[in-house]
Amino acid sequence: MSVEPYQLNVDIERQRLFLSWEDGTEKDFSHAHLRASCPCGFCRAKRLRQKEIPTPDHVSITAIYSQGYGIQICFDDGHEQGIFPWTFLKELSQ
Repeated sequence: MSVEPYQLNVDIERQRLFLSWEDGTEKDFSHAHLRASCPCGFCRAKRLRQKEIPTPDHVSITAIYSQGYGIQICFDDGHEQGIFPWTFLKELSQ
């Protein structure tokens, strides 16, 4: 079974990312939640040091690029380092 979801939709108006997998798993993330959960090295290091990751109250996804094993998500606050692996997104709590 593929780790990649068969459906990915970005709702800019509602600021949501919707993912669906063949096994019936469905995820619905706010853009702000994804930004706060960014798995890039910079954000992970901040979380490990229990430091706050500066994120604006209102953040939107501006672009998504396929990386094969996941997606790179770019946000309108200029942060675009995060590559979100499919397994990470499938296991991330909503």
